Amino acid sequence: MVRKRVLLLINPNSGKKNSKGQLLDVLNEFSSHNYQMEVYVSQKQMDICHYIEKNGEDFDVVAVFGGDGTLNEATNGLMKLEHKPIISYFPTGTMNDFGTNFGLTNDMVQCAKIACKENVESFDVGKMNSRYFNYVAGFGAFCNVSYETKQELKKQLGNMAYIIKALHEIPNLHPYHVKINMDGKEFEKDLMFGLIINGNRVAGFEMVEQDDNTFKDGVFDIILVEHTPNLLELYNYPLGVLHPELNMKYVERYRAKSITIESNERIAWTLDGEEGESTLVAHIDNYPRALQIYADRKRIFQIKK
Repeated sequence: MVRKRVLLLINPNSGKKNSKGQLLDVLNEFSSHNYQMEVYVSQKQMDICHYIEKNGEDFDVVAVFGGDGTLNEATNGLMKLEHKPIISYFPTGTMNDFGTNFGLTNDMVQCAKIACKENVESFDVGKMNSRYFNYVAGFGAFCNVSYETKQELKKQLGNMAYIIKALHEIPNLHPYHVKINMDGKEFEKDLMFGLIINGNRVAGFEMVEQDDNTFKDGVFDIILVEHTPNLLELYNYPLGVLHPELNMKYVERYRAKSITIESNERIAWTLDGEEGESTLVAHIDNYPRALQIYADRKRIFQIKK
């Protein structure tokens, strides 16, 4: 029997201490299913990306232990390979936005059991200019909240930490005049912020209606929030963004495969909750079913934060 090779990639700075204590049990689970293992512990940002680029094609599976930012690094490495190993994701971060799509929790042993059952799902990958992302690219008001919120606060309060940080950002709200090309349709808007989403959750909130194929249908769900001069109408923002079934003023929703957003001033972007590029032009494309991940389909939408 040919032994499959798994590369375990660990971000020691991510997530909850109790998840790290389960690592030995995870190794035992893989070993009991005849996996040959190699472990690499990242030392700095983008370490995991570069390690996968150099060594990834020697493995059948890459097991990623970390938050959605760590997984983003892994995706950027995998997308540069001709032979792309299957992802086994062990979400140790605070929100676990991406892993929820595939029935994954922060129970590391359960994630190992899911991987060893070898039930595979494909998923779309986004690319903004030169960098790939798994589930969200965002710009404008509040998009810096995910990476500027203190890690200890996130551990203690979960997504409430984002709300607290966002409230402090309100005095700094700033509209951007942008030109948008969405699958060939062109228009201009003054926007407070925008989200290009693959999946249904961002920052712990369900912003897109649940659907089995949301993460693998070849298109993005797009939320654009227009500028309003009336501060009393700011309540439309959270209602419209957090409740996809509502048709709220100033909050518009679209679906598209390819988007270009241009501005006369540099716009700072967030990719998968991490600080991204600051640019005048953002080209965003969908790569349908570009990667594979081990999943527990029966648990999808049953997981509660």
